[in-house]
Order: sequence, then structure tokens, then C-alpha cells
Amino acid sequence: MTVTKTFYPSRIGCPSIPGTVMGIISSLPGVREVKVRYEERAVEVAFDDEKISADAISKKIGEEMGLAFETRDAPPLGAGSAAETCPM
Repeated sequence: MTVTKTFYPSRIGCPSIPGTVMGIISSLPGVREVKVRYEERAVEVAFDDEKISADAISKKIGEEMGLAFETRDAPPLGAGSAAETCPM
């Protein structure tokens, strides 16, 4: 079944991070669509939960980019402050 979850990376402020995150998530089996909502510091992912889990998506981003990547029901408080200085 296709489900949609919104993930909040620990940082998304660097211009290269959203595209890289989008590419990594898009390549995972079962992922149908990825939308980066830069202003909200969020990534919306539609995926087949019989092929991949939200935890597996978070783990892959952590392995590839070293980002904490959480799902939440509502935008985090102070979402604008979630972006850190780009380490690249």
C-alpha cells in the first residue's frame, strides 16, 4: 500500500542537500515520489510500505549523508532554525 510520510532532516540549509537527499530516496525500492519542501525544511515521500519502511528510509539517509532524519505529524517548532551551516 502506498503511504506518504513527511520527514524532517537535521539540516537542509545547504543548497546541495535537498537534491542529494532526493536522489538517494528516489533510488530506494518502493519509493514512488519525493518532494522537497525547502521552506518547511521537510521532505515528503510516497512509498510502498510493503517494500520499504519509513525507518529504512531514515537509516539510508543517515548512512549516506550523516543526517538525522525523523518523521513527524506536524512541522517542528522553530523549523526555520533547523538548518545548520552547510558542512561542504
